Amino acid sequence: MWADLGSILLGTLLLMLGTDLLSHGVSGLLARNRDEAYPAALGGTVAAAVLAPLAILVAALAGAQPDLALGSLVGAALAQLALLVGLAALVAPLMVRPKALNWINPALPVAIVLAWVLGLDHVYSRVDGGVLVIAFVAVLVLLLRFAVRERAAVRSLFEPTPTRFGLPMLLLRLFVGVVLAGLGAWRLVVGSVDMAQTLVLNPLIAGLLVLGPASALGGLPTALFAARRGRGDFALGQGLFGALACVLLLLGLLALWQPLAVPASLVRIEWPVVCALAVAIYPMMRSDGALSAREGGVLLGSYALFVLAEIWLTRI
Repeated sequence: MWADLGSILLGTLLLMLGTDLLSHGVSGLLARNRDEAYPAALGGTVAAAVLAPLAILVAALAGAQPDLALGSLVGAALAQLALLVGLAALVAPLMVRPKALNWINPALPVAIVLAWVLGLDHVYSRVDGGVLVIAFVAVLVLLLRFAVRERAAVRSLFEPTPTRFGLPMLLLRLFVGVVLAGLGAWRLVVGSVDMAQTLVLNPLIAGLLVLGPASALGGLPTALFAARRGRGDFALGQGLFGALACVLLLLGLLALWQPLAVPASLVRIEWPVVCALAVAIYPMMRSDGALSAREGGVLLGSYALFVLAEIWLTRI
């Protein structure tokens, strides 16, 4: 039990370090031949949002644990919205300045409902996976259009020119980041599988409660740094986009790789909770144009209640 917990903690730390290096490496590559920092910051945010859950997904599939992979994606979507956004809001209010954020938030509940409805027959087929991936591509195209239109408007949020690093240093960052993230994800999967066997937990629940928050914590340094620098827009965008990528892109790719059985609890409990949380964030964003520390505390409290409820339900 303690060895499993140590493996999970070590894996989370390695995943955080690896994701941070990858995020900085991606943003550094985008900044090499550009005179503005916005594309670099946007690329780093996307990398931080997607790479940690992707690493865990690959590790779970390599370990022949599809149920664990499914639980990790649903748990990551929930943790991105509640845990990551909540912690970032405690550092500084998360302003909602780019118009793309006002669009991605209502798009997220629609994406969750789509994944929820496709699972009502208790299976995610390859056709379902294709539908989810196509939906993600459509959303991504619209978001990129918004981002291009807003380049001039958000340019004032950044320094005139981005910091540049040499190509060898950037490639080294990417290489070390891939190694650390891969090792961290593998340790997390091994620790989660062993802990699930020790505690007699369903792999879906282990993925939901262990791998899900670990995925969100993987991108936490990037989100906290953005909030501390007065770019809470990017911390909020990281949480929203990360959840969207988990629900549409990564779940779709998982179903394309291997059709999945959908547990009844996912349809009755987890998807409704994720959808309710995504809907609840919208009025928080719209009320005063920012997510405050108090609202961040509400998100963290909601996540804690969800975890306690899941633990209680597993013991009934």
